[in-house]
Amino acid sequence: MGKLASCKILALGCLLFALTLPLNAQEEHPEKTTDPHSILESEREITHGGLHNLKELFGLGTITGHLRNYFMSTINEGSLTDYYANAIGGAMRFRSHEFYNFEFGVAGIFTYKAFSSDLNKVDPITGEFSRWEHQLFDVLDFNNFNDLDRLEELYVRYNFSNGFVTYGKMEIEETPLMNRQDGRMKPFAFKGVWFHYTLAEKHLLYATWIDQISPRSTVEWFEFNEAIGLVYQGFQPDGSEAEYREALESDGLAMLGYKTQYRDFSLEFYQWYIHHISHTSWIGLEYQHNQWSLGLQYTLQLPDGFQRELDYRQRYMQPGEKGQVLSGKVQYSSADWNLWAAYTRAFDSGRFLFPRELGRDHFYTSLARSRLEGFGDTDVVTLGVNYHFGRDHFTGGLTYTRLFGPETESFEFNKYNLDAYQQFNVTLDYGFKGFLDGLHMKLLYVYKNNLNNTAPEVIFNRSNYHQVNFVTNFDF
Repeated sequence: MGKLASCKILALGCLLFALTLPLNAQEEHPEKTTDPHSILESEREITHGGLHNLKELFGLGTITGHLRNYFMSTINEGSLTDYYANAIGGAMRFRSHEFYNFEFGVAGIFTYKAFSSDLNKVDPITGEFSRWEHQLFDVLDFNNFNDLDRLEELYVRYNFSNGFVTYGKMEIEETPLMNRQDGRMKPFAFKGVWFHYTLAEKHLLYATWIDQISPRSTVEWFEFNEAIGLVYQGFQPDGSEAEYREALESDGLAMLGYKTQYRDFSLEFYQWYIHHISHTSWIGLEYQHNQWSLGLQYTLQLPDGFQRELDYRQRYMQPGEKGQVLSGKVQYSSADWNLWAAYTRAFDSGRFLFPRELGRDHFYTSLARSRLEGFGDTDVVTLGVNYHFGRDHFTGGLTYTRLFGPETESFEFNKYNLDAYQQFNVTLDYGFKGFLDGLHMKLLYVYKNNLNNTAPEVIFNRSNYHQVNFVTNFDF
């Protein structure tokens, strides 16, 4: 039996064991919290000898999860083929009671296809098939619509007074470049070590080492080196196709992060080192006073020296490249309205490159179906407005973004051969209260079109489409 199958069986066994415990074991401890470094009175009693057996330890854990239904439909311009799909699935997480500062957790996630068009139907003009709808299932096996379970988490954590250390397959905390990005049926998942430490009330430190990844919309776990470039590798600056997957000899990713706040100012700094690939520094500064907020982000990337030892087409980042991005935002907020404007500049010193298997960039101009990664010598402008319809749980939003960048076939600053484009996003977001508390619905409509090149092979699966996303989520 393979290692992955054994882990799945172990995780399933733990979940079933936890679920079959008497309900009164949990009812006797209603004060149990999910705060990783809080120690309750009941926990102190167990730590000092109050635990009678292993079953009781499981019974004092917490079980959470969600059920999700996702409908997506993409209508392509002209006579290009359209697609739709509906996926249904869910996740369940078990987190044990803390015992001598230790705890463990396990989570599993599953997805099934409820109905869809033929997602593998080849478009007669371009010779391609569905891209977006396949992301609801398995982007590595276009015929897999049922065997879509994944071991999401399996970790042990040690809690101490000012933080915690976690080892295993875990849910990481959000960072500007590496994140879960839970916008499909399966988010990005990570395995490694995560360190969280609070220096003082307003000083927070992160440190991590990641050596395995399960990218979004996949069902398997991959060693770090084989995960980078798993789906699409793009082009090198000279226009040749990139061939860096499994040539990079990368063992993993290390990150240091720091956050602090002083009066109306907040500051965050991150340093990523991707072994044998690149060094990325990120700094963000925000100022908030009354109803106004201002933000500024800057990132700098340098290639690792190992890149020089590889053949040109096997390099993730060329030795002469130096990615630089500056992003700014101004925002006004009232009781019902949020209005903002943002601008991002990727400089002509090189392309901004960060593996898409690790999450997505969170520059101020980033939004669903639009990202900066792969571009250099590019400008992006984004305008947005949100309105709260008299209730905290009902919000509507409109966002417009326009990317001014290199044209297609200009690969020096255009890794994925994309055209400059404009895009509109419309969102409606409603969260139920009372009896239906936990039920949440979101509608996302996207319209995107190229500004220069509208050839079918350029726009199909990339631009010039209308897309409807309707997501129903129930958290428990």
